[in-house]
Amino acid sequence: MENTSLLGKVWHLRTGIEREALSLSQKLGLSPITSKILALRGVDASADALKFLSPKLTDLPDPLHLLDMEKAVNFLSDKIQNKTGSKINDKKIAIFGDYDVDGGCATALLVRFFRTIGVEVALYIPDRMTEGYGPNAQAMDDIKAMNADTVITVDCGSVAFEPMAHAKSIGLNVIITDHHQTLPTKPECVALINPNRIDETSNCTMLSGAGVAFYLALALTRALRADGYFEKNNIKEPDNRYLLDLVAVSTVCDMVPLTGPNRVLVGMGLKALGMRRNLGLAALADVAGVEERPGTYHAGFVIGPRINAGGRISDCDLGAKLLSTENLEEATKLAGRLHLLNEERKRIEETVIDSAMAMAEKAMESEPSALVIAGDGWHEGVIGIVASRVKEKFHRPTFILAINGDEAKGSGRSISGIDLGKAVIDLKDLLIKGGGHKMAAGLSIETGKIDAFRDALCAHVAAQVTTADKDIFIPSLSIDDFLTVEGASVDLLAELEKLEPYGVGHAEPRFAINDAYVAFAKSVGADGTHVTFGLKGTSGQTLRGIAFRAMENGIGPALLKAAKDKGRLTVCGQLRKNEWQGRTSAQFMLQDARLEPLV
Repeated sequence: MENTSLLGKVWHLRTGIEREALSLSQKLGLSPITSKILALRGVDASADALKFLSPKLTDLPDPLHLLDMEKAVNFLSDKIQNKTGSKINDKKIAIFGDYDVDGGCATALLVRFFRTIGVEVALYIPDRMTEGYGPNAQAMDDIKAMNADTVITVDCGSVAFEPMAHAKSIGLNVIITDHHQTLPTKPECVALINPNRIDETSNCTMLSGAGVAFYLALALTRALRADGYFEKNNIKEPDNRYLLDLVAVSTVCDMVPLTGPNRVLVGMGLKALGMRRNLGLAALADVAGVEERPGTYHAGFVIGPRINAGGRISDCDLGAKLLSTENLEEATKLAGRLHLLNEERKRIEETVIDSAMAMAEKAMESEPSALVIAGDGWHEGVIGIVASRVKEKFHRPTFILAINGDEAKGSGRSISGIDLGKAVIDLKDLLIKGGGHKMAAGLSIETGKIDAFRDALCAHVAAQVTTADKDIFIPSLSIDDFLTVEGASVDLLAELEKLEPYGVGHAEPRFAINDAYVAFAKSVGADGTHVTFGLKGTSGQTLRGIAFRAMENGIGPALLKAAKDKGRLTVCGQLRKNEWQGRTSAQFMLQDARLEPLV
């Protein structure tokens, strides 16, 4: 294909916002590059720009704007204060969470919140292998046996009709907090708080499960304050800002858009993460060797995978227990165990990836609109990660299914523009159960229906593709601006830091360096798959960089050849800070390369 890169991608230089960028530069005193990036992200020179650059908790909308929030708060406030005059306060509250990072963070958030207001709660995380995703009838029976009469679900429950009906029949009051897509009808419950409810008008659809749980904590704190609960009981009112580290980790790991309220929650949450008030998060950072100020990379690729490791291949409640503990010895022990489990997860993952990639390669011969890859004996704890890897390589919405006899469990990842959660909801008649959001979904299905689901999913995805986005299956990279070797400075990095945090919906800026002279290149790493290199500018200045796993594709050999032949490449990637022996410099994180300049 013409105009493609060494990775077979089409590069698009983003333009058309020059006037807006100039206005931002003049009013805020920002550099042209930073102003252009802000304008490309849809930020104008009004007060919105100041909120974007300096997010505050006061920028968040009132939690009571969410449907059923007031119902939930009134119920919980009455229970906590025993306003009913009954023995309702003799019964526990149980927090029922999903076993992934978002669910674990949301569960720990509410456990910690209730503990600070003098209410001990029970924690319940279902077992991935024996119970699967979301509430189930047996779990409700088990919670009832804990002497509980109230259940708050987090990150799940919106389409759990039968379990919720069973919960009501045995005398459990359920408050559902969730963010996954829903159906026109809602399960039996006291309240369903979900910004993605079909009848919801909130603009907070990007919240993670922990984000919704945080809103509940905010609203309940305000209600208890108004009733004089803290003063009457000599309890210090909780500073809920210290729960935001959990919200930040969950939001980044769940790949929900980092826009609107999420920018506030993650921005302040990363600051809370750096304060190390949560013993579990601090222990994970220590065991992973995190020494610098934590950012979205650490949340998503260092801390998150370790929280997830228990739910993937061992006891599913390990992450939630770690994040909710106030015991340093327990935190250290659990963090160490999760670190080892994460290493084991990597080994299991590689065996599944090899098989899934070969099957996907074969399936792509027919150019499907989606991939559904299934294998016997695959560990279902790693199929989500495998789905991400396959999706990245073939640029198709992908489901990876682990077959276990007559039933298979699947995890899916999508590409921009394809709503995978909607597909699962619409195809529910083919499934045992399923749910999700735009970019990720999960399901259970009878093994005999996998082929039918594959055909139906391909048809559903094809129907989502309009004429306007007919090139949606062609992998591409958006370039924010051109950069020179001399322009890639520490000063520019300092200004770009004002735009953090980055994530889905607010991508880290990507720059292209045209026709760059490759001064040197060398393969590095235990297996020699990475390549370090240097780009020399017209002034003789050198910009160092690294291309991860470059020897597994055409980029590594091209860098080595250019260095040997004193040649040139056009490269694109992101600018990062490199701190070494007390010195700070800019480093180029190469993502793709071309043999010809981008014009």
